Amino acid sequence: MEGGMMRKYYHFLLVIVFFSVMAVQVYSQEQPSEEILSQYASGVVTILAWDNNKNTVGEGCGLALTDSLIVVPYNFISQATEAEITSSSGKKSRVEALVAVDRLYNLALVRLKGKLDLKPVPLGTSEGLTTGARLATLSEINGQIIITSGEMRGWLELTKGKTQVMAISMSLDKPASGSPIFGAKNEVVGLALVLEAGVKFGVPVESLSALDRTGRGRELKSSPKEAYFETPEGSFLAGKAACQLNEPAAAIRFFEKYVKLRPDEGEPYLCLGRCYYQLSDYTHSYSSYSRALQLIPDDPQALYGLGLNLLRQKNFKEAAELMEKALASGLVSKEAFFELASAYEELQAYGQAAGYYLKYVESQPEHVWNGWFKLAQAYQKNSETEKAIEAYRQALKLRPEDINSNYNLALLLAANKQYTEAEQSYKKLIELNPRDALFYYNQIIQMYDQAGQYEQALESVKKIIELNPKSEVAVYNLGIMYYKLNRLEEAAKTLNDCLALKNDYTSAWYNLGLVYGKLGRHQEAAEAFKKYTTLAPEDPSGWLNCGLEYMLLKNFEQALPFLEKSVQLKPDDPMAQYNLAIVFINLNDNYSAREVLKILQRLDRNLADRLSRLIK
Repeated sequence: MEGGMMRKYYHFLLVIVFFSVMAVQVYSQEQPSEEILSQYASGVVTILAWDNNKNTVGEGCGLALTDSLIVVPYNFISQATEAEITSSSGKKSRVEALVAVDRLYNLALVRLKGKLDLKPVPLGTSEGLTTGARLATLSEINGQIIITSGEMRGWLELTKGKTQVMAISMSLDKPASGSPIFGAKNEVVGLALVLEAGVKFGVPVESLSALDRTGRGRELKSSPKEAYFETPEGSFLAGKAACQLNEPAAAIRFFEKYVKLRPDEGEPYLCLGRCYYQLSDYTHSYSSYSRALQLIPDDPQALYGLGLNLLRQKNFKEAAELMEKALASGLVSKEAFFELASAYEELQAYGQAAGYYLKYVESQPEHVWNGWFKLAQAYQKNSETEKAIEAYRQALKLRPEDINSNYNLALLLAANKQYTEAEQSYKKLIELNPRDALFYYNQIIQMYDQAGQYEQALESVKKIIELNPKSEVAVYNLGIMYYKLNRLEEAAKTLNDCLALKNDYTSAWYNLGLVYGKLGRHQEAAEAFKKYTTLAPEDPSGWLNCGLEYMLLKNFEQALPFLEKSVQLKPDDPMAQYNLAIVFINLNDNYSAREVLKILQRLDRNLADRLSRLIK
C-alpha cells in the first residue's frame, strides 16, 4: 500500500486462473449476461497510458467504482506520465491522479479530471465460490462490449496458508485485462488480469474494496515510476501464477528476476526447480532445488525435487534415498509413491517397489490404472503370482481392452495352472487383437501341451488351420496332438496332409515314422525314416530309427548300414551300439559283435552283460 493512502487489508489473495476453453460471446443471449450487459456496460472503461516519450506503456480495461474513481491494473500506469480513460459511450477523460496502489495484487485506483457519466458497478464477494459456479467477464475492446462466460474449476494454492488461486474455464485475450468478473448474483467477484499468453488470472473483489478512496493521491505525472513486473511484488505474483498455470517458461522468466531481488527466500527456488524440471532442464532444476534446500533445510518438496532429478539421471539409489527422506519429512504427494516405486523397480528391489505402488493405488490418484499395472508387474517380477493376478484384474476393471494387461494375466494364469481362465484371457485377446490370433492360439496350444492336456489343445490347433489352411506348421501340430492322444490313424493321415503341403518338412517325416512304427506298419515307418535321413543326414536318431524298423522287419542286411551310420555319428550311444551288435549276431558276424561288446562295456555294463550272453 502507498504510505497512509490505503487501509490495511488482511484477506487472502484469490487469483482467478483462466483456461482457454469457452469461446468469446458477443452480446450473449443467456439471461444473466443480458442483465450484466444492460446494467453495467457503462461501468466498464478502457485505458491507454503513455510515458514521457509518448510510448504506450499500458492499455486494457478498467472498472468504475464511482463516477470519477477507476480501478485498473497497476502495471498499466506504473511507468506512465499520462493516461486516458474512454467510456463505453466513447467519451474520454485524462487521468488526474494516482489515488491508491496495491502492489501485491497489481491494482491501482485513479481519479479522472472530469466526469464521464459512469455507472458504478456493485461489488460482491469471492467467498463461497465453488467448483462449477458460473462466471462471466464484461470488457470493452475496439469499441465493442464483449461478454465472456466460464465457470469455476477449483482452488489452487499460491503460498501455503496465505494465498490461493481459483481456476476457471474462460477465454480472455490481453485487451481484456482489467475486466470485471461477475458471479451468479451479477455482482463483481474479481478483476481479470491478462499478462501474456497462458498467464491469465484475476484478483479478488475484496482487494478492490480495500483500496482507499478517501485520499487525494498524487498527480500521475509526478508519481514514482517503476516497471511493475521488475519489482519483487510483480515478479512474484506473475511467476507464481504462471507456475500454477503450468506455464513453466513464463514462470522461470519472472522468478529469475525475483531471486535476484530476494535471493534468500526458498519458495521461489522451489518453483524454479519445478519449472525447469517440466522443461527437462535437469541441471538448472537440480541447482534450484539444492538452493531451496540450503534456505529451507529438510524441506520435503526440495528433497523430492532433487530425487526426481536424480531419477531422470538414472541415479536410482540416491533418488530413492532422497524421496524416502522427503516422505519422512512430511511430503504429501501421491505421485511421490509412484516415482519412488519406479526407482526401486530400476534397482530390482521389486518387493519395495510393489509396496510403494500399492500405496499409490490406495491413495486413489487420478491415473490409478497405471498404478495397478505397475503394481502387477512388480508382483510378477517378485514371483508373487497370486497378487500379480489380482492386480492385473484390478487394472482390467479400468481398461478391459488393454492388450498388455490381458496378455500378462493369461501368462500368469497359465503358470498358476489356471488353464481354463488362461484360455479365456487368450480368447479375449483374439477378440481385441484378431491380427495376432495365430500367436494367441499357439500360446493356448503350448500351455495345454506343457500341461499334458492334449485334448484341450485340439480346438486351438484346428482354429489355426481354419485361419490358415495352407499352413504346413498348423497341420503338423494337429498331427502331433493326435499322436500324443494315441489317435494314430488320424495322426498318420494328418502328417501325410502336412507333407502334401510341404514334402521336405523334416520333422513331419520323422514323426510319421514314429506313428507308423506304433501302428506296426514297419515298412512304411522305415521309408519315412529313410526320407528323414536324406533331409537331416547329421541326425543319428533318424539313422537309428530306420535301422530299428528294418530289424523289426527282420531285414538285418538293410538295417546294418543305418545302424553303422548312427554309431558313426554318435559313437557313445549305448542303445545304437547294442542294436548294431544284435544285427551282427543275426548276420553271423560274432567277431564284429565282440568288437562292439568292448565298446559297450565302457558305455553301459548292463547292456554289455546282456550282449555277452547272446554272443556264442
